[in-house]
Amino acid sequence: MTSVITLTTDFGTRDGYAAQMKGVMLSINPHVRLIDATHAVEPFSVQHGALVLKGLSRYFPPGTIHVAVVDPGVGSVRRGLALRCRGQIYIGPDNGLFSMVLSGCGQKEIRQITNPDYMLTDPHPTFHGRDVFAPVAANISAGKSLEAVGPQVQDPVELPVLSVERSDDGIQGEIIYVDRFGNLTSNIGAEMLTKQVKTVSVGDAKISGLKRFFQEVPKGAPVALVNSFGFLEIAVNQGNAADALGISTGSRVRIKWA
Repeated sequence: MTSVITLTTDFGTRDGYAAQMKGVMLSINPHVRLIDATHAVEPFSVQHGALVLKGLSRYFPPGTIHVAVVDPGVGSVRRGLALRCRGQIYIGPDNGLFSMVLSGCGQKEIRQITNPDYMLTDPHPTFHGRDVFAPVAANISAGKSLEAVGPQVQDPVELPVLSVERSDDGIQGEIIYVDRFGNLTSNIGAEMLTKQVKTVSVGDAKISGLKRFFQEVPKGAPVALVNSFGFLEIAVNQGNAADALGISTGSRVRIKWA
């Protein structure tokens, strides 16, 4: 049986941690197709990992298995999860990493990983990615059932909902992520943009309206648009918005309606 498994971690590529996970999965199912989504999630940033999963999951075929390991609580009492949502399976720690995937999922199945037959013997307390999550994914890809992973879970951990304030004249939110280009993702979803936008303000910058893509403004100019994650983003055309505007996560963003 051939299946696709994606890997999303904050491990980087220097130390071989991701390669160890791949070795485990290939030993269990040598026919599996392994895809590195990213190993450059900001260390310990569950929020960043959740955004990555939200962005990539819709573009993979039904039956894909996503292993995600951003796990500052590894070895503690936090649970490991295997869940099915929209025909795909997600495996990783129960720390809010799957919050954005589960949001609006509808019918879903969530199970706690407890079955030792799906794991390596004597899992190391600091490397559940290799010893728990990787073998669970590989065993499911080889045809074992999700149902046998462990008992059902009704209360997965969710990330705190960051405040978005609405008023008659606009919306106020905050920056939740800065990507490698310095683009600033806010927590204001596209579905909240129900009226024509007059201005978007962040820090000392005030940007007129929304654009569809970066080059609708001159090189070096700030621009506001809806990014590929489906959130309002502040960018600088061919520049670094975080540096140019002096903005980081937690900075407030205000939209004023026309």
